[in-house]
Amino acid sequence: MPRRAATHLLNPLLTLCVLCALAAPAPPALAKDGHAPSPQAKELREAGDLVPHVPPQKVLEALFTADEDAPRGVYGPIAAYVKTRSCPTSWLIEKGELVRVERLSALKDAPPFEFSLTLEEDCTSQVTHAVFVTSPGSTPEAWLKWRSQFHGRKAEDHYGKTEAGMKKAAAVGLTPTAQLRFLSVNGELVTTNLEDALRAEGRLKPVFDLEKGVRTGQ
Repeated sequence: MPRRAATHLLNPLLTLCVLCALAAPAPPALAKDGHAPSPQAKELREAGDLVPHVPPQKVLEALFTADEDAPRGVYGPIAAYVKTRSCPTSWLIEKGELVRVERLSALKDAPPFEFSLTLEEDCTSQVTHAVFVTSPGSTPEAWLKWRSQFHGRKAEDHYGKTEAGMKKAAAVGLTPTAQLRFLSVNGELVTTNLEDALRAEGRLKPVFDLEKGVRTGQ
């Protein structure tokens, strides 16, 4: 076949290839580790109005507690918890929460505020969501003040021992500024005590014992 005739044939073929590529569906978004969310993970994200998010470094470095009512230990940092997961993970945030965080972060002298982030662990048989509530810059006094809003004067009697333990943790540079607030598996909320679940799992030990008021050496 003459070269000129072959060139005329190639031009329509190239055009067709380009059009096919443009019409093809886009591949699923990949996490930084190259992991694409499973169909179940995508369904849960849509149901919870969750989108991928890159947490601030100070959040990943935050220590946390795992019992909202009577925490017994300080764990972390959060980045260490992430490393104990056996399946691919992704950080997510609710769309409405993202708008609120961006608005408050833009304020010139914004006081510390709480916000929540979800760590998705995407395994073959199940998808686990660990919801962390964090307040960078928080203090033991702020922790007690927050609970006083709901429990009034009873808070000081009920949480006084915990606050004392947190002050001892703060004295050695181990102030928790986050909390593992919720855990769900395949969309079902885990109702057992989260600190008991964390200790039973045995992957992450506390760095400070709030009951004894001492560093654990972990």
